Amino acid sequence: MQGMNNNTKALVISVLALGMLAITSISSAKEPPIKNTSEETMEKCMGLVKAGMGDGKVTIDGKVEEWIFVPISSCSKFIGGRVYIEKK
Repeated sequence: MQGMNNNTKALVISVLALGMLAITSISSAKEPPIKNTSEETMEKCMGLVKAGMGDGKVTIDGKVEEWIFVPISSCSKFIGGRVYIEKK
């Protein structure tokens, strides 16, 4: 940018910044939003909760008794994750 006056430098920097902003906006727009996180599409997965997550009562990472909702069929993909089965 040597040989350019300050106004030209500012213009070039502004155009580059706007281009980067446009690229970022386009790439984030491609990500689909989470549509339905109801219990019909989620399952309870035990052993994944980190200390302080959820209601904040958990003090140990991976506590077996605690569960979180994850998309169906994804619990078994996590190390230590087990599907919560309600006792009847």
